[in-house]
Amino acid sequence: MIDALTPFMRRGKITDRLISKAVLAPIAEGYAPPEVLVNYLGIAAEVKTMRQLYRQFGGDSNRQGSPKYLPFYKAIKDKFPSFEWSIVEAGKQPHVTLKKPFINYARPSLLTLLICVIRGQVKATPPIKVRYPVLKKLPDHLAAEMGEVLQELNFHLPKSDYFSALAQVLAKGLAGEEITLISPVCPDYSFEKKGDKFRYTFDKLGDGIGLVARRIVNTLPGITALFNRHGIKTQQVIAAGDFEGFDLATVERVGESRASFQEKLRLSQKRILAELGLPARSIFISELADGESGWRAITSQAHHVLADQRTPNLMPTKVDLQSVLEARLPLYRAWHGERPQSQYAKILLEQCAEYAAMGRLFHQHFSNPLVIGGDHNRMMPFYWLHQEIPVLYLRRVY
Repeated sequence: MIDALTPFMRRGKITDRLISKAVLAPIAEGYAPPEVLVNYLGIAAEVKTMRQLYRQFGGDSNRQGSPKYLPFYKAIKDKFPSFEWSIVEAGKQPHVTLKKPFINYARPSLLTLLICVIRGQVKATPPIKVRYPVLKKLPDHLAAEMGEVLQELNFHLPKSDYFSALAQVLAKGLAGEEITLISPVCPDYSFEKKGDKFRYTFDKLGDGIGLVARRIVNTLPGITALFNRHGIKTQQVIAAGDFEGFDLATVERVGESRASFQEKLRLSQKRILAELGLPARSIFISELADGESGWRAITSQAHHVLADQRTPNLMPTKVDLQSVLEARLPLYRAWHGERPQSQYAKILLEQCAEYAAMGRLFHQHFSNPLVIGGDHNRMMPFYWLHQEIPVLYLRRVY
């Protein structure tokens, strides 16, 4: 038997692509595929049905110049809606590009797809589960829609560790526990658009919906609706970064006093909640630490750990501080003016400590927290300094 299969082998192995071509090409051309191969695969009955499908989906009238397997594509599309093809005319033979669904976490051959159609095995693996096997235990319908929503809303797709934490909190939600969606938002600093990105100018502080908050307002309803459709109860928290008003240089940079800075944040929070259209809760992040002194104590602890580089969840192989700094430099230059690189590195470490403090406080104060972030996705890892808290971030726009 093995010798008879030699024509369908490559480097001593039988390949799916060669098998698929060896079976389907003869059917499309009106004659029987190799009997030895059909018997080896055990698909004699399926081959008969393939001939019927080829005729049913226009094989007899397939016009010259059309892809040879076009009737097969149509038959597959009828059962796998995500299956797509595109045709580019290239001389006498059209070039076809296929977008195939995943079956059992792998891209199947055309023959495999047809066999699945014939056998009624039309359950595709959601692409997000293929990319993130840690989501394997989630229901397919939730994973599939979540993958689509994350793409539509322009979410950053991070390393698998983050999705492992996400899977754990979603499992609790599916079991009936409530999830807390927490969105930290920056003050309403002035900004300008540069091409397809934005740039903070820090010329003034507004009392409206800031750049980051606007992204959250546009995103949070979609995430909430997704979870609701799958029976996951949520509560929403908009967390204002009031601690930025503890820095006198920042307050003076935007022409405010500490009191006016805080008052504008309160007005911004009211406007965010009014436009969000969800029963969300508004908090000042430092309130979770019992005010400024508590906030400074928590960030100081985080800063000490980060500076010492003995971080249990943030290994040097996972976080390249230099690359994070380079991504943040345009922001720091606009915020703090021209300074030596060493001072920017110090500012970065201070901000990393702030993100670590937020992760710690969110984890302590909220049940089943899931951070939905809209600022800079390169800061995601620092939420994990003290614990692994689920975090999803939009792609950066500044």
